Amino acid sequence: MNNLMTRKILTAAVATFLALTPALAFAQTWATWTGATSGPVNGVLGSTTVTYTGGYNQAYGAGGTDFWSSNGAYTQGGLTAPTNTSFIRMVAPESGTITFGSAVVNPFIAFISVGQTNVPVSYSFSSPFTVVSNNNVSCAYWGCGSYSVSGNTLTGREFSGTIQFVGTFSSISLSNSPEEFWHGFTVGAESVTGPRGDGIPNVVPEPSTYALMAAGLAGLGLVSRRRRRAA
Repeated sequence: MNNLMTRKILTAAVATFLALTPALAFAQTWATWTGATSGPVNGVLGSTTVTYTGGYNQAYGAGGTDFWSSNGAYTQGGLTAPTNTSFIRMVAPESGTITFGSAVVNPFIAFISVGQTNVPVSYSFSSPFTVVSNNNVSCAYWGCGSYSVSGNTLTGREFSGTIQFVGTFSSISLSNSPEEFWHGFTVGAESVTGPRGDGIPNVVPEPSTYALMAAGLAGLGLVSRRRRRAA
């Protein structure tokens, strides 16, 4: 009887944990930016927010030309291309910071037309990253291109594609150089899918969620100890 009760308590504890844990399957959720020509650029990233502060030329909101039009430059390895037309455009050398409303797990940045064949443009970041898709072979809106990586710096020659940062991030800082007429980026995050997910970004739970889970498990442990003493 005691063993049966213990199994029931453990089953309840596991169910509580799974109910509060994201699914293990992920897609991508992409930001929708609000158009702007000065000041911070605000966006929505699924169930959280995202803000870009720093230098830029213009922020395009949803509804313009779809420079992300689905192709292999953004969909390699099962990735999802940005799902709306908004992005932040750069021209002159700039620096800025992307800040998430809630800490995001394994965020992405997708680029449009970074550099030209004879005018390489570099983006340097505050953290290391991996190039997960590119237009070396599968051309993007403005054709094919190439890239190279040195440390935390990506250099593009008509590069379009996606990079990913591994870890949990509240913000990412970046800078680019030199001046080049037209290139841009948007921001994405892994999104939870599957039986316990609904496409929301894979954000870090609020402290209250952890507290609730801890309280539930502690309560189950107390019940177990009381029943053992009663037996």
